[in-house]
Amino acid sequence: MTQPPEPNDTGPPSPARTVVRCLERAELVVGALLLTLIFTLMLVQATQRHLPVSGWVWTGELARFGLVWLTFSLVGYLVGRDEHITLKLVDHVARGRVLRGVWVLANLVVAAVAVGFVFEAAELVFGGSPQTTPALNVPLSWTYVIPMVGLSLAALRALANTLLPAPPALETTPEERAE
Repeated sequence: MTQPPEPNDTGPPSPARTVVRCLERAELVVGALLLTLIFTLMLVQATQRHLPVSGWVWTGELARFGLVWLTFSLVGYLVGRDEHITLKLVDHVARGRVLRGVWVLANLVVAAVAVGFVFEAAELVFGGSPQTTPALNVPLSWTYVIPMVGLSLAALRALANTLLPAPPALETTPEERAE
């Protein structure tokens, strides 16, 4: 059998793809940093329990915030790559226009929910609550900035997904999907 000819796409990537790739890399770097922060803080916390010194309460608080921030900082990346939690039953049964319709509808629902959460997070961020976190004394409104940004990116990625012809194939690698 002969292999089909590979597309000869040697031109420069479009500016939109370049921006999306840079944004994806930034999201992954933030996620990796938050994961490292969580691991380090939990290690410090576990070590403190076996030492004859008083523990730092703020390590547990920051680790919990880091876990929430990790979740929301990567939600846009996962939505854009179609790697979030989904039911793939329709993907295996439906084909053609039905699959495309379900894909678009699902992304519109995700975008609508994310936009609703963004408005609620914005209200919490800009509401000017006088409360602070117990151990770190950080204004509580600051803790909602990362979820607000992450959900904004998720809404944008879901809307951008509606312009794609179909969901990314599961057999392709992330690098192949980016191109």
